[in-house]
Amino acid sequence: MWIEITHSVMLNGEPAKVGSIVEVDKSTGMLLIGMGRAANAAKPEPKPEPVEVPAIQPTKPVSRRGRTSSSTPKD
Repeated sequence: MWIEITHSVMLNGEPAKVGSIVEVDKSTGMLLIGMGRAANAAKPEPKPEPVEVPAIQPTKPVSRRGRTSSSTPKD
């Protein structure tokens, strides 16, 4: 049975945070719902795994330097 925790409780010796959706056996779920500590919830859907995007490598800028008069041979 899936329940949503509405008040802080301990489940199997572990604290359960408010708003978390957990799976418990039917008797525990009914007890927590009856006490007002939880509400019935649907089974949560798994989150899709993030897609890793390859990093773009920066390109080296093209040198636009031309020849200067001191670098050209003179006649």
